[in-house]
Amino acid sequence: MATLRASHLNFFLFLSGIVVVAGVAATERVPNPNNNTTGTTSACPSYRCGHAVDIRYPFWIDGGNGSLNGSYHCGYPSLRLECRRDTPVLRLPSGDYAVTHILYGDRTVSLFDLGVFSRSNTCPLVGRNLTLPDGSPLSLTARDANLTFFIHCSFMGIPAHQVACLEGDGRHHSYVFRDGDDLTPYGYAGLCQDVVGMPVLRRSLLGKTGAAASGPLDAVVPALNMGFELSWRPEARGECGGCEKSGGLCGHRRQAARDAWTFTCFRTGTTTSAWGAPKSSGTQHCVAFNQKVRTQKSLSLD
Repeated sequence: MATLRASHLNFFLFLSGIVVVAGVAATERVPNPNNNTTGTTSACPSYRCGHAVDIRYPFWIDGGNGSLNGSYHCGYPSLRLECRRDTPVLRLPSGDYAVTHILYGDRTVSLFDLGVFSRSNTCPLVGRNLTLPDGSPLSLTARDANLTFFIHCSFMGIPAHQVACLEGDGRHHSYVFRDGDDLTPYGYAGLCQDVVGMPVLRRSLLGKTGAAASGPLDAVVPALNMGFELSWRPEARGECGGCEKSGGLCGHRRQAARDAWTFTCFRTGTTTSAWGAPKSSGTQHCVAFNQKVRTQKSLSLD
């Protein structure tokens, strides 16, 4: 009987070894290139685009050195950046915005609207409201204020708020107002070609009004140049929310350039895993847990 029990025990240990080996094989290490990291503790690659902005999770750069021929990305899909002439750019439905700072502790990102000025024109090119993607984790902060432009209007307004360089044909007039102005002519919006609200940092407008300056652009242009700020919230629902709650980092993977992206939860090499993934020594690595493969493996081992 003792011999039989020992045989059963050895057989059980043999099967357990198979489970552990299968679990390790199911994991996949994603390259974390040393020449592109900035020494952060994040398991996902971090990037430099230029010299001013440290780009890391949940932001990422498409086609950066951290991706394997574009086969994966580690970050929120809506926080994808492009590196253009050493400038990180966030593409939103309303246009392209240069990223000037990212504060990860505060979860805020500072942006500048690339469509505001052209190289040969000092007059703001006003024509679009800020638009965020549906379901985006981004939102304006309490440190933002709003500049409202009334473009090509048929009424005569307040000269202190008139923007002469946006006059157009000379018969229509354009005006700019900031949050809190008592004379903002919202009731006349129907008499204007367009009404555009543009966010700026509230501190950029302190003590600067159209009446206090020689013209409204003396206050408006520096504020637009300073840009504005967005905050982001951690994902709380869906696959990404579940991944982060379990200690993972959200991302997507595809086998080939034309394949569809599939959700992947990345975990650090030091994260305890039911699959018995090997622990990292020294530098942390990314370990990808493909949800579909993991589920199929679990079913096959039951």
